[in-house]
Amino acid sequence: MSRKRKGPTRFSALRQKSPFFWIKTTLILVVTGYLAWLSFIHAVANITWDRNPDVALRYVPDHPLALSRKADEMFAEKQDPATLAKVEAMAKQSLRGGALNPVAIRLLGYVADVRGDAKKARELMLLSHKVSRRDFGTQLWLIEDAVARGDKKQALYHYDIAMRTTPSSFPILFPTLTGALSDPEVRVALAPIVRQAPIWLPSYLSEAINTVENPANLADVLVKAGGLPEEEVYQNLSNALLGQLAAKNKFPAFRQYYLTLNGSKPAAFQSAALTKDTVNVRYPAMGWQVVENVGIGGSFSQPDTKGRVSLSAFAGSGERGEVMRKMFFLQPGNYRFQARYSALEGVSDAEIRWDLQCIFAPGNVGKWFVSTPVRRGNFAQVQDFNIDKTCPNQLLTLQAAGGSNQLGAEFTLRSVDITSR
Repeated sequence: MSRKRKGPTRFSALRQKSPFFWIKTTLILVVTGYLAWLSFIHAVANITWDRNPDVALRYVPDHPLALSRKADEMFAEKQDPATLAKVEAMAKQSLRGGALNPVAIRLLGYVADVRGDAKKARELMLLSHKVSRRDFGTQLWLIEDAVARGDKKQALYHYDIAMRTTPSSFPILFPTLTGALSDPEVRVALAPIVRQAPIWLPSYLSEAINTVENPANLADVLVKAGGLPEEEVYQNLSNALLGQLAAKNKFPAFRQYYLTLNGSKPAAFQSAALTKDTVNVRYPAMGWQVVENVGIGGSFSQPDTKGRVSLSAFAGSGERGEVMRKMFFLQPGNYRFQARYSALEGVSDAEIRWDLQCIFAPGNVGKWFVSTPVRRGNFAQVQDFNIDKTCPNQLLTLQAAGGSNQLGAEFTLRSVDITSR
């Protein structure tokens, strides 16, 4: 038998390749590796330029965004002539290396500003703003520049842009804006912006309502803006503002702002009646408010067919405190107060008491009070009184005491009214 001859081995085939094949293969491998390396270092630079520009520049020394970011850090640390020159050079290199970069343009504006060239600085900042409205540093500089020139409308324009585009700016801008509300011109200029209901408005109002020194200034802006949108979040904010206006005795502003709200009831200013217009209302600050106390309380019934409501109240044994309250804006004149009750059991030393007070900034002053024991069956109270010009804002409170009865006292307030006489 003849032995089968083996074909050439794989390595023998490669040895037969021409030198040109090996040169071409080597070049392909080198170019592929180089391209892979470039892709890698640019990927690293693109990931790290914002958080760690030093790393990005170590891989790609001319990375435009990393250059501007590093220059921004350098300017924030020092503004001596040598640093300014280096920041300027890096910003220009950044602009040469890519598309228009708002940060690099802003840095050139910073340098011009520090060197005393306000005109050039403003031109560069406006160019940066034109390239992108999202650079917070540019908007902040333009705000400060507008304030320095006394252009409050332009300052608020850039405030609006900064807060729309940079939510992280809220802790910086909100307190300053709130402090500026004492200026009537600022309130006038801010109103058209508020009218647009920008995305930052709910967050701003939530803070401003609790921090503004004079909530009447904030209410004035909202009145000039034509009110807030019909959304639950804004309804809650309106209630919070009304509460602050009342707490700080800003009653003219309280009245004015309340009347701008959808669903407001002007008649509630003078009505004590328990109806759907004064009980469980959309804006509780202008209605009857039940006060939560330990051992004392009350709850309203559902309205009857005529819209009338009653209050079921109780006071524990030995307990005394406020059950409910309501603000009034009664005009000067003569009035009659009348309340009607019913109770299943009488308690001789249990008490139902009404107090009318005039509200003043230093403290409330009692106008009159009337009280009655809790009697079995139906009973009533009547009190005539006068309001003069020195008492434009009033607070009426219902108090109860449970007496010495082991179970305390319970009663139903059937109706309460204040009428002119």
